Amino acid sequence: MSKKKSRTKAQVPAPLPEVTAEDIQKAKAFLAGLREDVSYTQAKKKLKRELGFASEVANALIVRLNEEGFEKGDEKNWFLNPDAETTTGVVQGARTLDKMTVMPQCDAGEEIPLPAYRPNYIPGDVFELRRSISGWRLSKFIRRPQKRWVCQFLTKSGEYVYLKAVSAFAPLEFTVPASEIPPDVNLKKDAVEVELLPDSETPGEAVNYEERVELNARFVKVVGAMNDPLGEMAIASAQFGVPIEFSPETLEEAKKLPDVVDRRSLQNRVDLTDLPFVTIDGEDARDFDDAVYCADLPGGGWRLLVAIADVSRYVKPGTSLDRDAQIRATSVYFPASVVPMLPEKLSNGLCSLNPGVDRLVMVCDAIVSPEGRTTAYQFYPGVIHSHARLTYNVVWSALQKEPAGLEAIGERLPEIERLHALFKALKAERIARGALDFETEESQAVFNGKGQIESFSVREHNDAHRMIEEAMLVANVSAAKFVLEKKQLTLFRVHDKPDPKKLQELKSLLASFGIAFKSSNERETLAHALSKVIEETKDRPYIQSAILRTMQRACYQPDNIGHFGLQFDAYAHFTSPIRRYPDLLLHRTIKGILSHRAYVPVVEFDDAEVMSGYHARKLGARPDEKAAPAKPLSRTEARKRVWSRLGIICSSAERRADDATRDVMKYLKCEFLRSKVGRKFNAVVTGMCPAGVFITLEAMPIEGFIHISELGWGYYEYDENAKKMTSYDEMTEVRLGDRLSVRLNSVELEERRINFSLVSSYSRHTVKGGKRGSRGRRRFNYDGFGFFPEDDVDFDDDDDFVDEDVPF
Repeated sequence: MSKKKSRTKAQVPAPLPEVTAEDIQKAKAFLAGLREDVSYTQAKKKLKRELGFASEVANALIVRLNEEGFEKGDEKNWFLNPDAETTTGVVQGARTLDKMTVMPQCDAGEEIPLPAYRPNYIPGDVFELRRSISGWRLSKFIRRPQKRWVCQFLTKSGEYVYLKAVSAFAPLEFTVPASEIPPDVNLKKDAVEVELLPDSETPGEAVNYEERVELNARFVKVVGAMNDPLGEMAIASAQFGVPIEFSPETLEEAKKLPDVVDRRSLQNRVDLTDLPFVTIDGEDARDFDDAVYCADLPGGGWRLLVAIADVSRYVKPGTSLDRDAQIRATSVYFPASVVPMLPEKLSNGLCSLNPGVDRLVMVCDAIVSPEGRTTAYQFYPGVIHSHARLTYNVVWSALQKEPAGLEAIGERLPEIERLHALFKALKAERIARGALDFETEESQAVFNGKGQIESFSVREHNDAHRMIEEAMLVANVSAAKFVLEKKQLTLFRVHDKPDPKKLQELKSLLASFGIAFKSSNERETLAHALSKVIEETKDRPYIQSAILRTMQRACYQPDNIGHFGLQFDAYAHFTSPIRRYPDLLLHRTIKGILSHRAYVPVVEFDDAEVMSGYHARKLGARPDEKAAPAKPLSRTEARKRVWSRLGIICSSAERRADDATRDVMKYLKCEFLRSKVGRKFNAVVTGMCPAGVFITLEAMPIEGFIHISELGWGYYEYDENAKKMTSYDEMTEVRLGDRLSVRLNSVELEERRINFSLVSSYSRHTVKGGKRGSRGRRRFNYDGFGFFPEDDVDFDDDDDFVDEDVPF
């Protein structure tokens, strides 16, 4: 016998109670007085708690206020207070959607988490934020600066292809019609560039968390082959936004430039063609920014002339050449190629100080005392005729009196010896002022004739490099002082002193190695203390790296705060205008001073995408900075604002270049080791985190990671201050600097990870005390941990602050 289904009557909502006009006015006055946005739910709670209304009455008041359009705006379920504070926020990238946040562009903003179930936001998106009673909240979408993304194949379904972004910090999926992709494109092999369609963004639209919007895109082009060295360089350039192609207008302007220096260009220049200037660079250098000449002075000391390519003579403000140079802001050097800041006709031709031809230069003419102090200097435009193109290896060989080097140098030997004598004086002065002199190792890929990697080696750095570096420092410091003396604006290369918290962590680490360190906050005292520790640990690169990560990172800005690492009160970049835009700006500033006219720069492109980028935000950029200020700016303030913007553009480009070249180098190292899985290597522990141990191979500068579960069978505890892993089960420790035998377990090419396991330790430490036990292995999820120190976001600002002209 079947049971009869019972029917229930539809529930009819209870009628809302009547509310008086007095209650409505009372609620309005209360909500307006909050001066912050409030949701309907929050408003109901407030009306009950603060004004004592019953729940039914509070509901009725919310309904009536909504019907009357009280502070309604265009958002659902919110009362928008006209006095609420507003700002903009930028979406921060992360490895997974649930880790993505919005960072308010205000001084005291806290990151706002984003819901992972609404993946229609991408890193760099700019939103309007409004202050609510519960904190900042997303209100409206403003703009999407980055519309092009480098992707790889994910899957295909029906008429659509689904692609995922190559960037590890952009967990995005794009939908592209399969019919738009050319048939010759191999999606499983090639990385492609896509462009988001306009329907994926609606500026001014209120945020709706209930809506899921697909990221629709169109196919643009094939970027390069995945897992191919040359392809990876092209992919890295596109992935990190490194411009590769010059505009047609720029190429046309470059084409119209003369092939040689014409006579008209020699007017009002000092003729230095009779002086035996020489260039000293690496064997593979193609553009020569600087040439040097040194002469002894009768009373002791030297006259040093540093001649720098006069790029500003050919790259004029407001031209396409200048616009493209500003967008690039730096040349990008990959292991087997270069993306130049200027077209080749300039970078390798007309501006390059090639031997045997006249070249226009800006000259820093300095007097250096026997103690290594610059006592006088002047700047002027000149023309030189380089007498020789020398290399570091040849010069170093000659300085060591090797026959091959002496023969190659020939009659230039006395000039080189004078330069070396000057270097010794400058080095002594460097030590006296407490400049930090790190012994860092720069790795380079060694290719065979077929373009295949044979090995990796440490780039040699000897006195031939250092004497040119010291000469460049003289010119850079003199240029910075010259601008300050004339009270003009330019971009200084600044480097702030370390954060006190990081210094305390460094002190704890050094103490675990028995190294005394007084972390004084006084700038000069601190520099000398750090310099002493660096000198004492030259043979321990892992200590040098730890000190280096304590440092801030240098950047460009118009406010001079000095350079802590070099211990200069003022420092700027003057010596490489072929490959660095800040140097070109400084040349224009100096020329303006010499001609009694202040140089006023302009931002010559739409820099919204740059200002919304990760590095620019870390540097303090505000996406809405171009908005009209609350009060009119003075002429000086307006100029300084432009200089500050250019500083962020140049600093961001420098870090973008570092990201791209580092990514390619990681790929090459991964590719090199892929065929060597299972082999044993000797390595040194160079870093630690709770997830495991970072190591560097002894035979070549390749870094890898040993997960904590691969250290042994015991339970390991991580001591952050002492940088050691301790297992009381096995009664052993792994410490920073330990020499290990490791086995290569796997290479994750896509993630740029090289994973090892511990075989044995050459410096095995036995733990004294403690209890043995069987607590099992301690396991960590790989997500969230960087498996190269530079991968982790926390390390981004701890990278080497060095300049290419200096040795650290």
